[in-house]
This record gives sequence, structure tokens and C-alpha cells, in this order.
Amino acid sequence: MSADVLLSTDHLYATHPGRPMVLTDVNVSFSAGVRVAILGANGSGKTTLMRCLSGSLKPAKGCVMRGNTVLGYGRAHLREHRRAVQLVLQDPDDQLFSADVSQDVSFGPMNMGLDVDEVRDRVSEALDLLGASHLAERATYQLSYGERKRIAVAGAVAMRPDLLLLDEPTAGLDPVGVTQMLEALDRLRDHGTTVAMATHDVDLALAWADEALIVVDGGVRQGPIDELLADASIVKKAHLHLPWPLELARRLGLDERPRTMGEVAAMLSRRPSPSVAH
Repeated sequence: MSADVLLSTDHLYATHPGRPMVLTDVNVSFSAGVRVAILGANGSGKTTLMRCLSGSLKPAKGCVMRGNTVLGYGRAHLREHRRAVQLVLQDPDDQLFSADVSQDVSFGPMNMGLDVDEVRDRVSEALDLLGASHLAERATYQLSYGERKRIAVAGAVAMRPDLLLLDEPTAGLDPVGVTQMLEALDRLRDHGTTVAMATHDVDLALAWADEALIVVDGGVRQGPIDELLADASIVKKAHLHLPWPLELARRLGLDERPRTMGEVAAMLSRRPSPSVAH
């Protein structure tokens, strides 16, 4: 296994009590510094996969590996795993429960048994990375939805994980909130935390991510995001749609795979101007 692979699965099968198999024979990997978008229809198994990766759901078969070590499910093994891999759920209110922001963000580091100065440093660092230092003394009930989203992420970041798994981090945010969240994720990457997010927004995923995991029919396809999202058969099967930059290139009969507005503008500027008949 490559030295930069942080987490992987080996022939993983997963389900929930009383349900048929949700994921079947899944082999995926997450490499340091590679931004990953997890895509798929509602109920496809995205959250189930993330719960397996975080250690909160034990696979029915197969395993999760951190580096070359198979994840165990004893208390000590899971405690160590959650220091390295953190999952933030879609609804921030599922994870915020302290009276104020600093208390909430400090919960994980305090449970690690760190001294007060180390906890204080981690809280300050996490809030700074999420652009939320000004909220440190704010009561959690006074936060807007977007602020609550960022504070939930800050609580995970305070654990200084190698890999951060986010379930729909931009869902329900206005455009400014989405921009703030993506800027925060860029700072996390620059700080050394690898981020993977589940999202329904294929346009955002294409512009942000390097790789995609597309969950479809119980399996997972992994690859460069522009390649997978340009494959109309996979996109249709997964009940997604082509991102607008790729759809535009397709309608223009071009082989390019632009990902952002800037790349679309550059693509169009290279097209020859139509000749004018005289």
C-alpha cells in the first residue's frame, strides 16, 4: 500500500439491522492531501460508508484499514481511530450540546486527557481555521445555522485528525455560508488535514474535489472527479446529473473537461471565432 494512503477499505460489506446489504465489496482509499467528494442518490449508502470509515458502524464483512493496520472495534482501538479519523454529521445540532462555543469545541480534546493549556491551544487553532474565532464566547443557541455548521466542524478539527469526513457540510447554507465553509476547508487542507465530503451538489463537487467516490447499486466507483462525472452512464445510474461545465463542453462537441467558471472561460476563448459571410 502507498505510504500516503491514510485510510482504505478491503472488500467491505455493510448493512443495518433488519435491512438488506447496503454496500457490497467496496474497495476505496483516501490519500493524504487529496480532496474527495462522495456522491450518490439519497439512500445509496453514502452515510453508511462514512460511518464505517469513522468506526461507528462495524462492517458485515471485510475491513477498514488505517495505513496497514486493520481497524479493531474494542474501546481502545476505536478511541485511537477517532483521534485520526473524525466524522461530522449533516445536522450540527446532533453534535452541539455545550452551553457555549469554546466548551463545545473543547469536548473532544478534554476527553483525550490533555492538559488545560493544550486544550486551549487546540480550541483556538480550530476556531481560527474555521474562521470562527469571534464566536468563541457565544452561546451555542445564539448561532446561525451556518455558524453551527462551522462550530461542529471545529469540534472535530480540535482533535487534529488526519482525515476529516463531512456529511453534506454545505447543505442548507446560503451562498456566503457555502463560500465561508469552502474557504475553511481549504485552510484545513493547507494545515495538513485531508478532507472528504458527501454532497448532492455535483457542480460544487467538480469545482472542489480531486477525486470522486460515486455510490451506486451498492458498489463504489472511485477515480478522478472530472472523468467520473463526465461519464453519462455512471451519472445517470447514480441518479445524478452532469455538472454544468461538463454539460456545456459536451453540447459544444468539445473533448475538454472544464471544472470551474475560469476553466470554462479559458475553453471558450480558445474556440475559433465563427467566420462571417460577406
